[in-house]
Amino acid sequence: MIQLKSQRNPYIIGRPISEPEIFFGRQEQLAFIEENLRGGEKVILLHGQRRIGNSSLLQNIPKLVKVDKSAFVSFDLEYHSQEKLENLLESLAETIVEQLKISPDKVVIPKAKEIQEQKDIFCTNFLPQVDEHLKDTNLVLLLDEFDALNNKHIGVELESLFKQLKNIVYKNQRLFVIIFTGRKPADISNLLNIFPKAPIAEVGLLDKESIEQLIIEPVADALKYEPKAIEAITDLSAGHPYFIQILCFAIFSRARELEKWEVSEEDVEMIIDRAVELAEAGFAWYWEALSVPEKVVFSAVAEAQKIAIEKKDQQLEKNPLMLLQSHDDVLSRDLQKKLTKELASKGFLNEQGSKVKIELVRRWLIQRHPLWHEIRELEKLDKQEVKYTYETLNQIPETSQNHKQSNMTQSTALSQHPQKSEQDVSSVKASKDKVHQNRGEIWLLTGIIFLGAAAIATFIIMYNSAKQNNGYLEKKQSLMPTAISTISQA
Repeated sequence: MIQLKSQRNPYIIGRPISEPEIFFGRQEQLAFIEENLRGGEKVILLHGQRRIGNSSLLQNIPKLVKVDKSAFVSFDLEYHSQEKLENLLESLAETIVEQLKISPDKVVIPKAKEIQEQKDIFCTNFLPQVDEHLKDTNLVLLLDEFDALNNKHIGVELESLFKQLKNIVYKNQRLFVIIFTGRKPADISNLLNIFPKAPIAEVGLLDKESIEQLIIEPVADALKYEPKAIEAITDLSAGHPYFIQILCFAIFSRARELEKWEVSEEDVEMIIDRAVELAEAGFAWYWEALSVPEKVVFSAVAEAQKIAIEKKDQQLEKNPLMLLQSHDDVLSRDLQKKLTKELASKGFLNEQGSKVKIELVRRWLIQRHPLWHEIRELEKLDKQEVKYTYETLNQIPETSQNHKQSNMTQSTALSQHPQKSEQDVSSVKASKDKVHQNRGEIWLLTGIIFLGAAAIATFIIMYNSAKQNNGYLEKKQSLMPTAISTISQA
């Protein structure tokens, strides 16, 4: 083993992995993309949770997908999600020219104003110039819309962009599009409505072989992992690459400090608290993506697991919602069950809804978001918002739609999330404002009553005190105006 003190930590956190030599797994997804591009599919869709490796996969497609005569251009929609369609297309045109290294005098980039006045200028003027530069090479656009949208629906401008791309891509024989989305299939129904025949695949958790590669290969010349240590990392991360990197980053840092070159199961346990600190950014997304009622259920499942483990409570292990029985008045049992099902469909819980899918996330929940705290937050919530959550879940149709996929992917069940109208938002806001206004009036009235009572009490004390003195009548007369003035001011 080599000395570790001067060695840089080889595990990567906080950025996508663009180097093929340290990019492990995703062979199925790469083969899926390659097969469909060769088959002439014009649009390909991929989806997955945040930090699951979407962006890393996107950056490695040009290097690892072997398709003849193809030029890849990546465009991150997250940075342009608030722009108008004409600005989006101008930015896309600039990116294409820059990444393909086309000389500015060879292609005229359409400006936003020109696109606004002439809707099809991108298709009729710009792309033919690019085609002329590429000659017989296909252009493959890699669009990363990950985190560019809210959790419920596609933004209006991005939806317009996709609709225009649909028209363009089928008119241009040498143009192909691969779209990466950070949402589950149930949340991308609008996108699938635009591209109903597009093949779709999930970027999910890593398989056992890929997990071991990601753990072992970056430090093959420095650290040796015992089988139990690898198993412990797998159990904590559930095969999520971001959390594997976090755990291994903490393990390597500790090994370097202690100059201990073999990693045991105990060593993994020792760095869990440090890993939780390092993973705060990833945990924050897990939390911010949820509604308050979902957070309560999520914390309840985590808490139930903890109790079930400590007390060997099999009944609670099977039914973690037992912890919420005394809170049916603020979160009905029917809604609890629907929320549990929703969390499972999003990959936060296991299929049965009885366990947090990623153990490291569960430990973070226990530390940072105990159940009692989340119940308190729920009790503060406007009941109108809880009602809206319930109505939204009730309106989700449990229908499925088949999409063309390769043998390595299964048909995906799709659920349409209703879009919340501006009227609904205004209604909720108005209800909250009314509640806050009523509360303010109640506190004001209470304050006035309190001050009045205090003034009267002061007068009585002063009166009794004066009565005990020889100058009782004189002092009584002098105190009366003061007390009356105090009451008037209150």
